[in-house]
Amino acid sequence: MLKNYLKIAWRNLLQHKTFALINIAGLGVGFACIIIIGMWIQHELSYDSFHPNGERIGTIRKHVFFNNEKSTNLSVPLPLYEELKTNYPEIKHISRMSSNFGVGLMTKDHRLIKEGIHVDRDFLRMFNFPIINGNMKNPLENPNAIILTKSLAETLFGKEDPIGKIIKRENKYDLVVTAVMADVPDNSTITFDFLAPFEFLIQTFPFFKNNLNNWGSNFLFNIVELKENTSMQAFSEKLKLIDSNKTSNGQFFIHSLKKWHLYDQYENWKNVGGKIRYVILFSIIGLFILLIACFNFVNLSTARSEKRSKEVGIRKAIGSRKKQLISQFLTESVLTCCISFVLALVLIQLFLPLLHSIGFDNVALKFDNKIILIAGLVIITITGLAAGSYPAFYLSSFNPVQVLKGSFNQGHKNIFRRTLVICQFTLSVFLVVCTILVYQQIQHARNRPLGYNPSRLITLGTSPDLVDNFNLLKTEMLNSGYVQSMAKSSGPMTYFTNIWSTTWEGKNPEEDVAFGVVLVGYDYLKTMQLELIKGRPFSETYNDQNSVILTEAALKVTGYQDPIGKTLEIGSKLVTIIGIVKDVLISDPFKNDEPAAIMMSGNKRDDHYISFRLRPEVNIQEAMTSIKSIFDLYNPTYPFGYSFVEDDFDEKFQIESQLGKLSGVFSILAIFMSSLGLFGLSMYLVERRLKEIGIRKVLGSSILKIWTFLSGEFAIIVSIGCFLAFLLSYFFMENWLQDYYYRITISWWVFVVSGIGALFIALMTVSFQTIKAAVVNPAKILKSE
Repeated sequence: MLKNYLKIAWRNLLQHKTFALINIAGLGVGFACIIIIGMWIQHELSYDSFHPNGERIGTIRKHVFFNNEKSTNLSVPLPLYEELKTNYPEIKHISRMSSNFGVGLMTKDHRLIKEGIHVDRDFLRMFNFPIINGNMKNPLENPNAIILTKSLAETLFGKEDPIGKIIKRENKYDLVVTAVMADVPDNSTITFDFLAPFEFLIQTFPFFKNNLNNWGSNFLFNIVELKENTSMQAFSEKLKLIDSNKTSNGQFFIHSLKKWHLYDQYENWKNVGGKIRYVILFSIIGLFILLIACFNFVNLSTARSEKRSKEVGIRKAIGSRKKQLISQFLTESVLTCCISFVLALVLIQLFLPLLHSIGFDNVALKFDNKIILIAGLVIITITGLAAGSYPAFYLSSFNPVQVLKGSFNQGHKNIFRRTLVICQFTLSVFLVVCTILVYQQIQHARNRPLGYNPSRLITLGTSPDLVDNFNLLKTEMLNSGYVQSMAKSSGPMTYFTNIWSTTWEGKNPEEDVAFGVVLVGYDYLKTMQLELIKGRPFSETYNDQNSVILTEAALKVTGYQDPIGKTLEIGSKLVTIIGIVKDVLISDPFKNDEPAAIMMSGNKRDDHYISFRLRPEVNIQEAMTSIKSIFDLYNPTYPFGYSFVEDDFDEKFQIESQLGKLSGVFSILAIFMSSLGLFGLSMYLVERRLKEIGIRKVLGSSILKIWTFLSGEFAIIVSIGCFLAFLLSYFFMENWLQDYYYRITISWWVFVVSGIGALFIALMTVSFQTIKAAVVNPAKILKSE
């Protein structure tokens, strides 16, 4: 029986090739979208799932109250480690972890900068980062040990056994390779190229040793694994009991490993989600596209019902049961879905490079992936039954007597088909409007005044050699003819590396205030092209080690009317205000300007970055080639790695840009599928009304009148869909924009442009069929009458 169903279904597809192609193309595109989104969601949900004890692992975070705002720090003070290790028996394993930062590594044949983290020995007992060679038991026991990932080991030593080999760190310290571990999976929140003992930082750098008992400096992470049957919530409650003198206006809590990737954002000390919002959003978009494809299928199937009504009538008259007819039509639906699914896989494979370029980096078709195969069967079955059920039950319900007499009337079903077309265009135009508004929001933030000029501004991390030779390097760079100005600093222009508690005369003692702090060298304001509105810049003519330049936002916080010469205590240092600059956008481009203080660097250990500005007339490629040779001269142990500040600033829009690109692609596909369905529907309806068109032409109707008559109904349907889309998109995007302090106002023209565009595409789609019918000689149409 099934074989016969399939044979008839296949013949039916071949008999009606145009409708079959429209259905297969629409469903194929819809399946491709939902498969792509599904694979991306699967990857996002799989983050950190390879750690067997993940449900008991968490990082310690800290809620703080500064500048009259509740915020949450990812980093914690150094002495917390000993506090937890000594007084919290609920902890099974605990490790400190440094930030992931670039370190210069050198062997006989290689010099490179690789990112690594410094941890304690319990780190490898908590996490499933398997060691594949070397010391399996305790590879971090020696403070000068280093564990390499497999890729880094192969880069440095090729096929040689790296165990016991020496690597030079920053051309100063000898590190011994004690182990090699498997490469970190791409679905790991923690990423690194090498591991080193945290004890190395304490023994080597005075900053860490000096902060062993300092509860006021937050700069590292603490990761714990709780014992079995220990509640994370109860443990967080216990952390709140840590002495308030140590927590300094805040409280510690544990953030579960399971939430690191998707639920990493806090507002007012409450978890408000994070990337999970985009997972939900793209799930909804995928569902929208699949619904549009299914609506096409249902619409075209029911529209062709008149042609198939005689088939149903005859089959019922010779004894076919309703159940058999339903099975036949569902078989046709599932067969169409199977062909569409194959088309979807082909489309995904063809457009993989495009997918990777718009944000789906981890999407790849692996036919040995059981999840994809199972998901494919589920999609085919559910879509085939869901999209085919209405046409199957509708067609099988025809009364054979009425059908064979020719008295069958399906006029009321036109309302259903119109409703489906309205839904299609509602969803499509909704996506279009949202895409335009996301793009506007991104451009609005990109064009925001930065307070500095990022053009031709280049930054790079320092090394001990660069710090020691900075003055010689600066002189040679300025003499090269390529560089306009150059300065050193504690951080880049794209984020704060220091946030220090600040106080001043007249400040409310009940309020805690913190400023973002940048420690700089001379010519910093000139290099960044900051706009000085009061006072003077740092100068070698004065002793400016105890001077500070504030931004407008910082000045507003202090309340000083005449700030020059006034004093502040920033961190533990008393400084005098010598200047005010316009607000500088350093952190989040969607938030308000944060108060910032610029101070002179008093120690070489604070000089982490060098920035220089190219002259406007020089060729960038030629300049960088020449500058590389200068840096190689003064920094022989490090490769010349740099970045343009404009590119660094653009990275701040990565998530929003990805959302905009993906929304744009899916909007185009949604419009395409809606138009495809509209094309098929108009082709059928025009075919049904050919005789009416012929009579109208005989009676004197012009081509324009016939086009207006046939297209008017579709124009009304699309207009209703646009109106509903405008309402939905306005309320949705208004809610989305509430997450941004610096945001656009939704303009009326966005809806007008989207509506006119959708109406134009719809009319162009319908016009192909209506004009084709309108120009036919009426004699050919009416010759049989």
